[in-house]
Amino acid sequence: MTDLFKPGYLKEKYDQMAESYMDSRSLFDNTDQLEELAKLIPPKSTVLDLGCGTGLPVAKFFAERNYNVTGLDLADKMIRLARKNVSKAVFYRENIINADLSAASFDLIVSFYCLFHLTKTQQKEIFHKIMQWLKTGGYAYFTLATKEYTGQEDFEGVIHFENNILPYSHYSLAEYTKIFQAIGATLVRMEKLTIGGETMLWVLLKKPGNPKS
Repeated sequence: MTDLFKPGYLKEKYDQMAESYMDSRSLFDNTDQLEELAKLIPPKSTVLDLGCGTGLPVAKFFAERNYNVTGLDLADKMIRLARKNVSKAVFYRENIINADLSAASFDLIVSFYCLFHLTKTQQKEIFHKIMQWLKTGGYAYFTLATKEYTGQEDFEGVIHFENNILPYSHYSLAEYTKIFQAIGATLVRMEKLTIGGETMLWVLLKKPGNPKS
């Protein structure tokens, strides 16, 4: 694994660009997506913002609507800004690959613009963890990279972002479909969306079964 995929490198880079990253959020309007997710879960549900960054927009959206929100991110400055931006959520500085959360804890797990910084092997690991952390009948919604962004159907390398060189990786769409089937997830939707000038893959999974009453 190249050094650029190591947590220390990503932490350093996102600490450096935390404020500029927060300022650029206005270019990415995810409101429609968040409103659709809110329709899938009951009021006051538990929501995990995985790779929460500065708490915008995911943690803020759900906390303002009285959901029980937890956020994880590996960058100290991102977490400090998140706590300032979203006082009603709980945030932890944690590398998501190392996160040890209780099984069946969340009704919804959301990860915007994060998982593509993991290696392909790590992505498989985090997909397994997400399924473990979800309650039965819960949903996961996350962003993955695409050929439109990296130039290749299957990719593991580096891309320039905000004057930084950052690691990115992704499988082909067909391989992702196989991976989701292998972890026992129901693939509700997988679509390419262009937001803020970037075309990414947006995936909605469901943990099979009916939630307990």
